[in-house]
Amino acid sequence: MKKIPAFISTIVTAILICGTLYAQNQNDALRYSLINYGGSARFLGLSGAYGAVGADFTSLSQNPAGLGLYRKSEFAITPMLSSNNTTSEFLRESNEDSRTTMYLGNVGYVYSQNMNGRAGALVQLNFGFGINMLNSFSNRMVITGFNNYNSLMTSYVNEVNTSGEPLSNWDNYGAGLAYDVDLIFWDSISPTNQRWAADMENGGVYQTKTVETYGSSNETVLSAAANISNKFFLGVTFAFPYIRYHEDSRLTENDQKSLNSYFDSFDRYEYVDTRGAGFNFKAGFIFMPVDFIRIGGSIHTPTNYYNMSDNYGASMNSYFDNGNHLSKTPANGYFDYELKTPLRATGSLAFIIGKYGLISADYEYIDYSEAKLGSHDYSFSSENNSIRSDFKTANNFRIGAEVKAGIAAFRGGYSFYGTPYVGSDSEGDRNGYSFGAGIRDKGYFVDFSYNHMKSNAYYYMYGEAPESYNTIKTNAYSLTLGFRF
Repeated sequence: MKKIPAFISTIVTAILICGTLYAQNQNDALRYSLINYGGSARFLGLSGAYGAVGADFTSLSQNPAGLGLYRKSEFAITPMLSSNNTTSEFLRESNEDSRTTMYLGNVGYVYSQNMNGRAGALVQLNFGFGINMLNSFSNRMVITGFNNYNSLMTSYVNEVNTSGEPLSNWDNYGAGLAYDVDLIFWDSISPTNQRWAADMENGGVYQTKTVETYGSSNETVLSAAANISNKFFLGVTFAFPYIRYHEDSRLTENDQKSLNSYFDSFDRYEYVDTRGAGFNFKAGFIFMPVDFIRIGGSIHTPTNYYNMSDNYGASMNSYFDNGNHLSKTPANGYFDYELKTPLRATGSLAFIIGKYGLISADYEYIDYSEAKLGSHDYSFSSENNSIRSDFKTANNFRIGAEVKAGIAAFRGGYSFYGTPYVGSDSEGDRNGYSFGAGIRDKGYFVDFSYNHMKSNAYYYMYGEAPESYNTIKTNAYSLTLGFRF
């Protein structure tokens, strides 16, 4: 099949249709705006319903006023084991795959200074420094099915036939790459209907896509908090979040039923490696009108990721019935950009039942439509319009309880994170529950937690692809070791 010059779509169309990983879009903005706290096992055992409880290092990332409730200095560290399981339903086929990863949930040091009446109403002045995990990106999914409707080549052919660009302007990671391995050709059978075409653009291919992701988002925190008259607790945190994200994906299509006498199969591999660093500020309060009631609130400024960078690349192999095999790998690419995530606000209420335990609840507000992409080299106007039109305000709820028996404690909780998607009642919802236990003595503590989270989402291999319905279940185990002095 002889190839000659033709057309390409605009860059934006190529991004949306071809699904090239290096394209920053609304999905990237959402991925890095979502928070699913790691942190201490006590915090996680209460499903994160901790905004008015305090005296836990994870408070520095959620409500820094909780730092004010410390009465002693402390060092704590939390290793975590997390397993993500994804079930994909695609064209009447079901696949299940998983990935298990170890993380550092947090590590931190708190210095507590008793003022001993030297500053009037100021009872305690505390400082904290360390790292808290904000989200895990570890996952693996496999999607398979016989597609009798279209192919990845359908996207590429539609792309090049609706543009007016010469071949030299084709996307080297999309249609241009397919052209280089002879998957797109010029169809000149009909002089009145000459067009770019592909062998299996009307479907009839068996498709397999594997997507594996790695990494996490974490933040370094510098915090200070004050205890005023044992009734008001005020705290601030200067946070420096950073992102490490890597995605590998491979799409294979083959002529399983021998519907074509020339084409056999192809596979396309692509990857993206993202690094980012930013800054935000958090402020919060806890008020104790009486000993058994705590009322809390906090606000997190938008995180400005001023240093986001993507490294990306792709390769493609084609195989034909006559034994021909073509392979192409274009040069890797690199792109710098910026991201602003939305503001967060949380209100909290806790009931402290003396030495017997507590009940705590949080409400969190976040408007995902306020996220924004930016760059000196590209306007992102289309992508930011998609953010504003596709995403909405989410209402998140967490509730937890703790029962104490001497130095032992038993915990449980439930969390609900509302969908960020406009027009969806449940897609993107996250529901979770937790259990935990711990031992706390004068100079040390040991806590354990189990957390389960479930969510549903749609996934599209490319623009014209049928949807895959994915169910994601996460099981996380945390162990906190802490020392007081």
